[in-house]
Amino acid sequence: MVFNIDDIKKRVIPIVIKYGINTFSLFGSYARGDANENSDLDFVMDKCDLKGLQYVSLVQDLEKEFNCHVDVISKGSSNKKIS
Repeated sequence: MVFNIDDIKKRVIPIVIKYGINTFSLFGSYARGDANENSDLDFVMDKCDLKGLQYVSLVQDLEKEFNCHVDVISKGSSNKKIS
């Protein structure tokens, strides 16, 4: 199933509120408008206090809500240079 942006917002907001996340943005194929039946959902959030199991629970809640693979990255989590 391909979701529209309004549906994504409506379904994401209660989950984001539950976890106390201030900024949660969509990126990837859905943000570009070229998602298809095989697309996953990609989100980026501000670095927050979600740790370990809370982060896993967030992803699981999103995957349950959308019935598809969900990637969530945190700003600042991928800023380490790999040499």
